Amino acid sequence: MIYVGIDVAKDKHDCHIMRDDGEVVLDNCTIENSREGFTKLHALITSARKRKEEVKIGLEHTGHYSQNLFQYLKGLDYAVVALNPLKVNLYRKSKSLRSTKTDKSDARYIAEVTAETALEKRRYVIHDVMVLKSLTRYRYRVQRTLQITKNRYRRVLQLVFPEFEKHFNVNYRSAVELIGKYSSPREVLSADRDRLVKNLDRMSYGRYGKRADELISAAEESIGVSNAGDAYELKRLSRLIAFLEDELTGIEEKLASILCRLRSPILTIPGIGVNTGATILAEIGNIKNFDSDAKLLAFVGGEPMIYESGKFRQTHSTMVKKGSKYLRNALFLATKSAYVLDPVMRAYVDRKRAEGKHFFVALSHGMKKMTRILYAVLKSGKPYVSPLPLEAAGQENTTPETGAVNYDDKVLPVRTFST
Repeated sequence: MIYVGIDVAKDKHDCHIMRDDGEVVLDNCTIENSREGFTKLHALITSARKRKEEVKIGLEHTGHYSQNLFQYLKGLDYAVVALNPLKVNLYRKSKSLRSTKTDKSDARYIAEVTAETALEKRRYVIHDVMVLKSLTRYRYRVQRTLQITKNRYRRVLQLVFPEFEKHFNVNYRSAVELIGKYSSPREVLSADRDRLVKNLDRMSYGRYGKRADELISAAEESIGVSNAGDAYELKRLSRLIAFLEDELTGIEEKLASILCRLRSPILTIPGIGVNTGATILAEIGNIKNFDSDAKLLAFVGGEPMIYESGKFRQTHSTMVKKGSKYLRNALFLATKSAYVLDPVMRAYVDRKRAEGKHFFVALSHGMKKMTRILYAVLKSGKPYVSPLPLEAAGQENTTPETGAVNYDDKVLPVRTFST
């Protein structure tokens, strides 16, 4: 068998080829990150390979830089191992006391780690789940950008027009659009009153039209700094918020549509809605790749860190947190929602709190329970059934966060914004 180690980078990849007896076939070769470079790599492997000799290729799982090459090699039916960069880094440090790191040496270390790594049989992840992964991660980034933008928007609003939020809810979409049109007291006062009333009516669907005089009065008494630069920034921020909110709505409609096609029982679990359910399914991939709920918990990064040495036993441990941050965040939100909506989860978390644990520590135990529930539901493919009777639990036969799940009629909730 020959082992191929590939150190992935943005514009080029370094390769090292060796045999299982330690013979170095190709010490170092650099290929471009292009179709021509991929073809060259295939030719090098073919020329180094003896008849019927097996090939195992290892590369670090370094996000988007490795995806195209990984898919290309899998398409050629090579046995490809996606290695954890932490594992390769620890192996490199164990081989030398020198603080030396080069792409050439990394390719060699990756080949050696590949030789020692068992090739696991990974089940195929369907296309819809791969699409979910891209969409949910994009949604996560859009949501974070939206929150940062809203914080900046409120700060600038306090400088330009601090009286505005005393009369209007600045979180409403209509108020954001109003600021986008009249971003300073000066613009409000210079506007035609009749046109101002019509714009207020249009933006708020008839709610703010009668409050034009109130807005004008607030502008006349404003203590805001009349700075054209801040007013311009406020106007652009308000429009950016409207765009990001529309983008979230579009993403969540796509997520709901894909979940309808998948018909997963995940939405029957209390606390899991469309967004958290889509993220969890996307990050897990194929549940058959996990032999137990303990392995799924390790993949999440929610297992406790254990440290023992001699007579020392660590008493206060934290989460490992080396799994997917997207999956861990979705599980935390689902557990927090289940604590509010599900009496079973609430009783479990409250029992941990009664033992003296902090609320968030107790919630982390709830995340472990949620992981076990997820594993059982996804593995069996059957809807979640509460251990308590529905009447005793004080619930109707619906999913708590999302209402009734109706895949046949494709009725799933999507994000809406108040006006």
